[in-house]
Amino acid sequence: MVAKWKILIIVILFGTFNPLNASHVRWYFDFEKAHQEALKQNKCLMVLLLQKDCPACKEVLATTFMNQPYINAINKKFISVVIIKDQTSSYPIEMLYTVTYPTLFFLDNSELFCCKTLEGNITPQRFKNHLKLCK
Repeated sequence: MVAKWKILIIVILFGTFNPLNASHVRWYFDFEKAHQEALKQNKCLMVLLLQKDCPACKEVLATTFMNQPYINAINKKFISVVIIKDQTSSYPIEMLYTVTYPTLFFLDNSELFCCKTLEGNITPQRFKNHLKLCK
């Protein structure tokens, strides 16, 4: 129950479903729904794995994925999904396995890796540099 409240707070704080506000990444919280949308829009998936009670995870959401010049490009190229470790909804855990949080995976709409994984301290500059390699 507490995890559901945290997700709800994140949704409210980041205005996930407001298409008029482009200063944030539009996150999905269900991998299957995000994958279906990626297929429909012919986009790649950007999957952010977080761990509960992880200060670095909260920091990456607040700094790397809000009010950055590359946000529009992310929303155009990717369907973005947040997965919290040990969440009840399913996702391909064997493929998206990590012991480092936060971690970003980049998958094409066939769920194949389309870019190298980005782990650990995901700062805006590090993320921006990584995106240049993911073309």
